[in-house]
Amino acid sequence: MCDAYGTHYREQRPEVVVLQKQLDAMPIFHAKTKRTAQRRYDTVMALRNAYVAATPEVEAVFASLERPWPKLVNAIERDRIPKTNNTAELVNRRFDQHYQTFCGFDTITTAQTYLAVFAWCYRFTPFTPDAQQRIRGKCPLELAGYDVTSLPMAQLCRGQMLHWPPEALGQVVPRT
Repeated sequence: MCDAYGTHYREQRPEVVVLQKQLDAMPIFHAKTKRTAQRRYDTVMALRNAYVAATPEVEAVFASLERPWPKLVNAIERDRIPKTNNTAELVNRRFDQHYQTFCGFDTITTAQTYLAVFAWCYRFTPFTPDAQQRIRGKCPLELAGYDVTSLPMAQLCRGQMLHWPPEALGQVVPRT
């Protein structure tokens, strides 16, 4: 709103305050059902033509709702699809923390390989005991609803010894 109408739009443009209140009053993304969210979204988008005709710069406000809408509406009523990018940011931050000591990668292929290994390990590694109570001791896949207790990768990432015969371990672990 500040970009379209200026920093003092609340005092100078009362009609914009009405739009702001309508946007705030209709918590589109807090709706419990897709039907309710779609109805709220349609109500807000119906205001688009009138406001854009008066001030073309306000198109950016409506575009910021329109662009992510097709993906966000799919997340409503589904627990496994995140509604925010917090999960992606958490993974990126963890990757950054883990590889801060590296001074860069030799090639893009090396970086992609490290990222792939990290992604697999991250998905199966449980959160530490000092994490939030609801996620403590669970890995991201368990939080998403998957049972990973019988998967060897999950056992490996938890630090549990796999029940492999010693001769198989001898081939996997070098003895130098």
